[in-house]
Amino acid sequence: MIGIVRPVTAQTLIGNVPIGNNATFVNVNTATNMIYVTNFADGTVTAINGATDATSTIHVGNHDEFLVINQNTNKIYVNNRADSTVSVINGATNQVIKTISGFSNPIGSDVNPVTNRIYVANSGNGTDNTVGVIDGNTDTLIATVTVGLVPIGVAVNPVTNKIYVYNQCGNSNNCSSNGTVTVIDGATNQTTSIDVDWNPAVILVNTQTNKIYVVNNCGNNSQSADCLANGTVVPGTVSVIDGATNQVQRVNVGNFAAGLFVNAVSNEAYVVNQADNDISIINGSTLATTTVATGNTPADVEADPNTYKIYVTNYADNTITMIDGATHHTSTLGVGAAPAASIVNPVTNRYYVTNTGDNTASVIAGGQPSAIQFVAVTPCRLIDTRNSGGPISGGTSRSFTVSQLGSCGIPATAAAYSLNVTVVPNGAPLGYLTIWPTGAAQPVVSTMNSTDGRTKANAAFVPGGYQGAVSVYVSNTTNVVLDINGYFTGPGGSTLQFYPLTPCRVIDTRNPNGNLGGPALVGATVRSFDMLSSSCIPQSVSIAAYSLNFTAIPYPSGQAMTYLSAWPEGENQPTVSTLNNPTATNVANAAIVPAGSGGGMSVYPSQSSNLAVDINGYFAAPGTGGLSLYAGAPCRVLDTRQSGGAFQGEQVVNVEGSDCTLPSTAQGYVFNATVIPQDGFHYLTLWPDGEPQPGVSTLNAADGRITSNMAIVPTTNGKVDAFAQGSTNLILDISGYFAP
Repeated sequence: MIGIVRPVTAQTLIGNVPIGNNATFVNVNTATNMIYVTNFADGTVTAINGATDATSTIHVGNHDEFLVINQNTNKIYVNNRADSTVSVINGATNQVIKTISGFSNPIGSDVNPVTNRIYVANSGNGTDNTVGVIDGNTDTLIATVTVGLVPIGVAVNPVTNKIYVYNQCGNSNNCSSNGTVTVIDGATNQTTSIDVDWNPAVILVNTQTNKIYVVNNCGNNSQSADCLANGTVVPGTVSVIDGATNQVQRVNVGNFAAGLFVNAVSNEAYVVNQADNDISIINGSTLATTTVATGNTPADVEADPNTYKIYVTNYADNTITMIDGATHHTSTLGVGAAPAASIVNPVTNRYYVTNTGDNTASVIAGGQPSAIQFVAVTPCRLIDTRNSGGPISGGTSRSFTVSQLGSCGIPATAAAYSLNVTVVPNGAPLGYLTIWPTGAAQPVVSTMNSTDGRTKANAAFVPGGYQGAVSVYVSNTTNVVLDINGYFTGPGGSTLQFYPLTPCRVIDTRNPNGNLGGPALVGATVRSFDMLSSSCIPQSVSIAAYSLNFTAIPYPSGQAMTYLSAWPEGENQPTVSTLNNPTATNVANAAIVPAGSGGGMSVYPSQSSNLAVDINGYFAAPGTGGLSLYAGAPCRVLDTRQSGGAFQGEQVVNVEGSDCTLPSTAQGYVFNATVIPQDGFHYLTLWPDGEPQPGVSTLNAADGRITSNMAIVPTTNGKVDAFAQGSTNLILDISGYFAP
């Protein structure tokens, strides 16, 4: 089952950048937006800056064929076959900081980012047959593990700490028998051998299903490993290994199977069939296959799990084939000469192709994700780990299948969710929490922080991943609560579009007594507000839900508030929270609240408090001016710690001109805004550039704590303005945008 279906529009070639001679492999560090290409004939690595497309050359060893990246440490490990060494590159400086010896014709490798160990296959020309283990903390070779004959490729499952090595020659030095896969226990270095088919060529792991995919060039044919000897072409196979039992299932694919990509979000595997000019798409649940035609002599296949787009390089006709994963419709784009290896950066929606015929790399802009629209639901609790499952352990993640939680009526076909995420660290510091689609790579961003261990909430729009699930990572042990107030799906008869409004204050109980003013909220007492009586809100439309920002202001001063809930007026009070204020400071949180009877909204504070509510838009039936959501991988638009430093007063943020490659059609951005306050900071306001600063706040951090809040900010020119009342650093991560 596919959690989110997001076909994209046509891609465009931005240009070709120079690289070295005979490029063999390309990889990307999504955290730094740097792309690295091994140039086999030059003994160099070309580093491409994904923001500027500028290139630099890094000299490594001879016949560098493969590299892996540990994004946690920002180190790149390059295998130098002719020197039997591994070069270690510092990604911050793009300089070689160490050369590690003790290998024998190192070819394939992989990294376990959890244990910070790198595993290198020593093919040794058929005589070594080992895997070298590098400690990434010291960059030293700490162990050598004996595997099968002629080990070529390595794949790590960091969840189980198992390492899978395919051995090309199986049990005979002359490669006259089937291949094997050696399973290494990462904790003990103990090994197990599994038989696969003839001439295994590539191996990858689906960490969600714990299935390992091995492409076998020669399939189950009892003949020489050279499947194309004497012009003979034989069908390939894929061996699918169950990581829990080591049992193997065989899947027949096309002739001379080669490249492989595993899409953990859609639970599919894509296999290049070079002699057939097509790819096989394997359903990971049923192992049924579908064939899609490509260009001439396909060489490599990659995919973007966020846009569900599949890319194939066609070596013989200088093109790439782009396949819509949802419909299997194809399109073709010309690139450089003899395109071979490729990689996708899902954060920036860029695709990079190495062209071995003219020593260039083609840079391709991915297309726009498909439109999804909103369906409002009464706020509902999905999960509270205090009652189910216990706290999430620090340094680990847990996945939650949204449609199966809380009896909230969320369909399995939902594409994305409007969530309120609450952490309950019970007084222990929580460095950060990150939430993202299950099966996609964990983004290098934080959703929220609780450095003083307080209970804290933040809203988030999160796409569904594998089986519609979302994953939550916590740096330190904490309980987590997930509440939902709506979901996004493909446009239909009951979906809603977004209509942006200039941020405007609807409610402020500090004002004189009135419908949208005072008095302050009374603890443990429901109060309802006639939202439509506000001049901030159009009167001529039928509003289904409001996009709001709530700010709790302690009343009387020093009064803590355990929680506040908001829901549609006229409905029963749900068991959810919208925000928490246990430390009696000013605290804000965004929320989508369905409109109740007469358009009203009810709130319940556990203790007395003042309340300010700002609006930035609303959801209503599709019509003129209505916008849809285009969701993607989180991308960092701004981090003043890296550029400009702390500021106060007003700053213009050129969102469209950032590295996040956003279209000019965007009319509203979905940010996670984080402040790192300096002395004297009180609040932050975000609003459309070119308009007067509104009398609203986006978040508050007068207590000096790192604070985050989701913010939907309209735009008319691709820019937004930020005002800091006091000095602060500011981070803006974008996870989607609203556009026609």
